[in-house]
Amino acid sequence: MKVSNSYLLVLGALVPSVLGILLTACGADGKDGATGPAGARGPAGPTSRGEEGAPGPAGEAGPPGDPGATGAGGEGNVGLTTSCLGPCHGFEGVVDQWKGSTHYATFIANLGGEEVETWTGPRACGNCHAQDAIEQRVAGNVLVAGTAGPTSPETGQLNYLASTTAKVSESAYAGNSSVAAVNCTTCHDSSAENDPHKTGETYTLGSFPLRVPSGADDEATLEKSSALGLSDGTAAGKYQAGNACIWCHKSRKDVTNFITATNNSLTSIYWGPHEGPQADIYTGLGGYHYAGQTYGNSSHQAFENGCINCHMPDIESNQGVGDHSFAAHIDTCTTAGCHTRAKDFDVGGGRSAMTAGIQELRVALNNKGWLTRSDAPPYAPLSVAELADTELEHDSILPGATGLTGDEAGAVYNYLLLARGSAGGVHNPLYVRELIFDSVKSITGVAPATLPVRP
Repeated sequence: MKVSNSYLLVLGALVPSVLGILLTACGADGKDGATGPAGARGPAGPTSRGEEGAPGPAGEAGPPGDPGATGAGGEGNVGLTTSCLGPCHGFEGVVDQWKGSTHYATFIANLGGEEVETWTGPRACGNCHAQDAIEQRVAGNVLVAGTAGPTSPETGQLNYLASTTAKVSESAYAGNSSVAAVNCTTCHDSSAENDPHKTGETYTLGSFPLRVPSGADDEATLEKSSALGLSDGTAAGKYQAGNACIWCHKSRKDVTNFITATNNSLTSIYWGPHEGPQADIYTGLGGYHYAGQTYGNSSHQAFENGCINCHMPDIESNQGVGDHSFAAHIDTCTTAGCHTRAKDFDVGGGRSAMTAGIQELRVALNNKGWLTRSDAPPYAPLSVAELADTELEHDSILPGATGLTGDEAGAVYNYLLLARGSAGGVHNPLYVRELIFDSVKSITGVAPATLPVRP
């Protein structure tokens, strides 16, 4: 390669400069000088504090602060305070318990549905399903045909002997609520003088009383009358707080007048006791009783508060207020000294045995063509699969059968009562077994295979 003379001249000029820079950069550093001795520390300055003077006179009180906002409950209500949290609004308090109950589930399932209008309209349904149901009934505010109403509305009686027809009729709801919900104010008196939301007082036991009479001598009324042609009902027993349950959880039918001695007709799928007739079983009073037989009760009927003892035991961690989920607690059975080793409600296999007896009655009635699961025509008897399931409470009458004797119709009535309100017999084991025995024998002519001897 040929290099030009000009390039060589530039290169020659640069080399000395570059070499100079390199030699300067590579020169050796001198040694660091030695560190000198530390200087002496000066003396600390004075820190003396003067004597504390006497306190001056108190100043004038400042103007009061702005009042807090009114609570969400409306004009006149107090704001939410920590006292509101227990026992109702705290974690796992009464409100949360209620939200786990069937009462709440029914409200949510039907919210905005077609049934709500029928439950709160001028029909019998609103007497239990409307939000102000008990409030209206306690006040005697019900709709009746004619001039005479229930004999004892103050004890929860719904049926009456209509002055226009001389027949037993059922009172209709007369309130104005459009809400079908069984909630706090349905059962508890929310008057201004005792409602903690309005008084602002801290809740104490008994300060939010039940609407229904619940004293030691108060009794609720079942619809079952003492004789045909009367509508006097039956005193259910003295169950204090349990009276609140009985006001709604009953058959609503006056079986004394509902079933005649002869020629009974199964007219519709709504024939028989209403759903949830637990009180008729628990009290041992509401079933169809066969002539010549006596009927007794189990030891459960000795509970001071009836249904409440098992379904709403006191919750110690919640200020001793009863459980508002209304679910039965097996702990009640074990701690009361009755069934100390019970793990569930099938104590000694008793519940299983009673359920088998109810199933035997179910089969006998279905063989007659008197039961169905259909909710509209064409109706059909229970299928093999339906007859094998445990959803007895969903069975209803297959319409069309006529000419039944009183005892035959009584067996059908008792089956629906047991299927819908006995909890597999647990509510009143002795009474349930007596009804099973008498009802099966009236249909088949022989004692039940599951219960060969009447208790």
